[in-house]
Amino acid sequence: MDKRKQVLIVTNAITDDEVLHIRQAFSAENEQKLDVKLNLVHVIPRLPTCYFNIPSMGVLIEKYYDEAKQTLVQVGRLLNIAHKDQWLISGKIRTEVLRLANKLNSHFILASAKEIQELQRSLFFKNIHQYALIKNINQLKQF
Repeated sequence: MDKRKQVLIVTNAITDDEVLHIRQAFSAENEQKLDVKLNLVHVIPRLPTCYFNIPSMGVLIEKYYDEAKQTLVQVGRLLNIAHKDQWLISGKIRTEVLRLANKLNSHFILASAKEIQELQRSLFFKNIHQYALIKNINQLKQF
C-alpha cells in the first residue's frame, strides 16, 4: 500500500452492530498491517437562534449535545480512536461531513444507511460520482 488511508466514520444514527462490525473488521486488518487512520464525526443540527429564548429548548439543546458527545466518546472508546480524532460539529450533516472529509483528506466515509443516502444526494447535486458502497473491508485495499 502506498499511503495511509483516511477513513471518516459518521456516528449519527450508528448502531451498536455497525460499531461492532467496524471494530472487528479493522482489528482483523490491523493484524494484516493495513495502514488506516480512523476519525469520528457527529453532527448536531443547528437550530435557529430564536429557539434559544425558550427555556425548554435550551435544556433540549444541552441534552442533545451531551448525548451526541457521549455517543462520540463511546464509539471512540470501542474503536480505540484518540480524542483528537473525534469531531463534534454543529450544522447540516451533508455539508459538515463533506467539509471535514475534505479537510482531513479522507479517502472513505463510513456512515449508516440513512446518512449515506443524504451524503450521496449531496454528491449527486455537486456532480461528483466518485463514491462506492463498501461491503467488505478488503475493498479498501483496492482503492
